[in-house]
Amino acid sequence: MSVKIYTMTHKKFQEAEDKNLYIPLHVGRENSEDLGYLGDNTGENISDKNSLFGELTGVYWIWKNDKDSNYVGVCHYRRFFIDFQTRKLLTEQQFEEVLGQYDVIVSNAVEAEGTYAEEYQKSHNVEDLYAVGRAIKKLFPEDYPVFQEAIHQSKYYYGNLMVTGRELFSDYARWLFSIFEEAGKEIDVSSYDLYHKRVYGFLSEQL
Repeated sequence: MSVKIYTMTHKKFQEAEDKNLYIPLHVGRENSEDLGYLGDNTGENISDKNSLFGELTGVYWIWKNDKDSNYVGVCHYRRFFIDFQTRKLLTEQQFEEVLGQYDVIVSNAVEAEGTYAEEYQKSHNVEDLYAVGRAIKKLFPEDYPVFQEAIHQSKYYYGNLMVTGRELFSDYARWLFSIFEEAGKEIDVSSYDLYHKRVYGFLSEQL
């Protein structure tokens, strides 16, 4: 089995010791200085759209360019999956053991005070979230009830962290980016500051 966990970063950081498992991926490399890491501006990529997509330009790069790994994952330069007992990063063997039982590893759920939609509205334009819902209803109507359930519950997930099989990762990325292409016809970021322009990175967390 082959597991590759891509560590999304836009700055220098302390890399994991196992460099065969944890691969630093410089997201937004097209418009920034070379950090000496693998860049998301190689192969088929959307690196130049990093200001809108954040770490998702790395997700896109993995989808289009890693064709050989059995399992692929996304973590951040300051957010990793760890073994709760040892407080160390998960090893390749541990990832394989968990993924032998489950389809996907994600971050721990967080509980909002109200619904996820209400939580999103505190920091972002909630109309963008509803635009995503309309895109899902148009493209994947069978998923729309699940979307409604996800945004009207209190549980949510943070950071776009995940590890899963290569095929499921590809299916997810194809689904995600087609939704954003459709929702982007409605979403206008022209008045957003640099932080809020990463709208698709924020929107994807609950998706």
